[in-house]
Amino acid sequence: MKIMIWGLALAVLVLGCGPWLQSCWGLKDKEPNVAWDRIKQMGTLANLTYSSDADIHVEYGDKAWIKILEDQQVKIVMVTDDITKEHWLGIRGTANTHNALMDAQYLKEKDPQLNIQLHKGFHRLAKAAYDEFTPRLKPGYKIWITGHSLGGAGAAILAMYYFQENRALEQCITFGQPKVTNEKGVKKFWDMPLLRIVDNKDIVPLVPPLTIVSALHGAYRHAGEEIILKPKGHWLWFSKHNANRMLLTGTWSNLFHESVEDHFMRNYLAKINKIIAR
Repeated sequence: MKIMIWGLALAVLVLGCGPWLQSCWGLKDKEPNVAWDRIKQMGTLANLTYSSDADIHVEYGDKAWIKILEDQQVKIVMVTDDITKEHWLGIRGTANTHNALMDAQYLKEKDPQLNIQLHKGFHRLAKAAYDEFTPRLKPGYKIWITGHSLGGAGAAILAMYYFQENRALEQCITFGQPKVTNEKGVKKFWDMPLLRIVDNKDIVPLVPPLTIVSALHGAYRHAGEEIILKPKGHWLWFSKHNANRMLLTGTWSNLFHESVEDHFMRNYLAKINKIIAR
């Protein structure tokens, strides 16, 4: 009974302090290093990974290379710009039942290359994408990585591989990304250039939930900087340190008011466009 009372008290404290902690730790509508045009570029690619190959080629022409990872049933896209010498790598998010089952694989497994524990489903997606993308990378080209939801989780792990290999990783920008590793993994890749874009009503960045299974090898934690998209073109920016302190990220203030609609990539792009238009 005492445990239940303490648990209830802690929940009330967390819910009550959430908005206050956001205002204390986040910078509202300002951060000199946020490149919204680049965020929109990556968001456009993340969104197009859900579209037909024809639509992708309409946007990028022959710069785009597209493949379906058969075992994962996930589309990946590489856009190569030989003028700017850049690769943009995109991984599609949850689009079918098979993908949903990958999301639900909360057990962790150790990656021998990274030497950290990773979400089993996200790990295998990232490794499959790595095996396809890597032989196609051109020496000296800068690498940008993106993805939404499941694709964002795969993108974050893919970025870990390239960061560890000292490749020209410019930044990984994810949208509505779930957690992928534990505290040890976060600390090892603390310096990796990861930016997570999170809608303030999107519940997906809170998963995997804390359960007996997901807690094995340490509870899941988020890495990287975080931007929380708010209504009417507003936003909050959190440093890596403060984003890591916000264990439940920006959804505290909207717990019990989450919306499935707010997780869709089109919603993310609509809010990003409002910010750019301000």
